[in-house]
Amino acid sequence: MELEPYWGMSRALYLQEMCNLYGDFKVARAWKGQNGDIIWTKHRSIMECWQTDEGIAWLNTVNNRGGYECEVRIDIDPPSGEDPEATRKRFESMCDRLESYNIKHYQGWFSGSRGYHIHFIAIEFASDPSIRQKVRGAIIRMAAADQCKVVDTSMLTLEWAPNNKTGNPKVPVRGDFTCPIL
Repeated sequence: MELEPYWGMSRALYLQEMCNLYGDFKVARAWKGQNGDIIWTKHRSIMECWQTDEGIAWLNTVNNRGGYECEVRIDIDPPSGEDPEATRKRFESMCDRLESYNIKHYQGWFSGSRGYHIHFIAIEFASDPSIRQKVRGAIIRMAAADQCKVVDTSMLTLEWAPNNKTGNPKVPVRGDFTCPIL
């Protein structure tokens, strides 16, 4: 699927636009260290970064973000011993399931490592944290995905950014990519 990264915006502008639409969220940089461990920068809010030229420049270098309050993020990684084709089939099955529930405006991404990410917006539960966590939890359990993504503070590779472990970019594979606004 050929798309221009960030729909023609810089990474910083894309992140600022998402903050304008969905509220403040945190971003960070992470990379694989010499010993194979993942090294993280401090998690910073988009609004904090807007305060300085350094912060705006830093936004162009981040490769991870937290969730939006109104977003469901499904992180499908292979369990130990699962072959990549089986993981892809689980991802495709979850996309089919979302479509069967009439959720058409989702975005499915290959993570740049071994798994897949699915993102969609559900404005309906953004204002109630308890409902938000229950709905997210149910969807994530249905997908047999990473339960950590129930909370907004859990980081996930930023769209088109390099993966922490591999350096490969997170790329779109299935869904509605007509615009960044779902």
